[in-house]
Amino acid sequence: MATKTARRRPPTRPNARPTHRRSSAPSAKMPWNELDREEKIALVCRLFCAGEKPSAIAERIQKDYAPNKFTRQSVHRMLRKAAEKGRFRFAPRASFVLSNKLRQRYQWLAGVEVVHTNDFEDVAYQGAQTLIRLVQDIGRSSRQEVHVGFAGGHAMHRLAQIFAQLLDASDEDLPETLVLHALVAGFDVRDPTTDPNTFFTLFNNRTSVNTRYEYVGLRTPPVVRADEYDTLRNSEGIKESYDRAGDLDIIVTSAADWTDEHSNFHQYMERSAGCAEMLVKGGCIGDMLWLPVGPHGPLNVQTKIRSMTLIELGELPSFMEKGKHVLLVLGPCAMCRRTKSRVLSAILASEQKLISHLVVDTRSVKEALR
Repeated sequence: MATKTARRRPPTRPNARPTHRRSSAPSAKMPWNELDREEKIALVCRLFCAGEKPSAIAERIQKDYAPNKFTRQSVHRMLRKAAEKGRFRFAPRASFVLSNKLRQRYQWLAGVEVVHTNDFEDVAYQGAQTLIRLVQDIGRSSRQEVHVGFAGGHAMHRLAQIFAQLLDASDEDLPETLVLHALVAGFDVRDPTTDPNTFFTLFNNRTSVNTRYEYVGLRTPPVVRADEYDTLRNSEGIKESYDRAGDLDIIVTSAADWTDEHSNFHQYMERSAGCAEMLVKGGCIGDMLWLPVGPHGPLNVQTKIRSMTLIELGELPSFMEKGKHVLLVLGPCAMCRRTKSRVLSAILASEQKLISHLVVDTRSVKEALR
């Protein structure tokens, strides 16, 4: 049998560096100076979101792009700029366990999203995404026009901001025209941004090229004497808004707990003698669309004053029977982070179905399920 003889390797000097064959191809460096500022920021942010440390990002860019000078400090500056412009977004986990529990208990809900957070910002973001999907679902049915109505308050203002931003990147399946309605008038004269009529400015000059925006405002006082309500809603300049309420496809609202000191509805009811006391005696739990909610649904208490609203809580069941949607986006109070489990329980336990879709935080759901 033939045997192979081992081939002796030449001796190597200690600490000798291995030799490599040089490639005849030039190094594939990309021209750093040809990238604009936004492209550079996008590159840094993408590497950062992939888990790279700033020092490793700087080394990677030096290797692949060969800029004259790019250090860890350069990375930090770009990340800070991106954060200041709202380019970063923390995405909390969804609680599928709690979502399923709600679906099983309230099978009439068409959609449930439970967000694992104690901050309304995260709930607002998920609420805006859900709203985008609802608008797209209607857009896929060859509808050229979709009507969305917004309630008011700090929570709704933040959701409208995020919704406007998401629309810029969501042209697919959107309708040719998106008509935005104000469902209520503003409560807080010191902060007009809580008035849904001011939300419309968020949609001006958007970069969405395939969707046109139209608006239907509600130019009324936030609250009026109850005996003047019918006269006012039928007056010129206001009647047109109420007449177009029938066009609504989606209603977006939040809710507030009666015991929360930041509730605009509660604050206004306390300014009129006897109104707050009547609501408490009637079992008021909170409000939705700035109308009172009791332990079994809409609370019919005849107070001296009432809110001007485009639609009544009692009209929501028939609204949804037509295949339309009511989206409740309920997170902790934007001011004090207090949960809204009591008003959530009241809305879900209502004898009249008031909502079709729900986006809510985990703590409120846990407390409500208990």
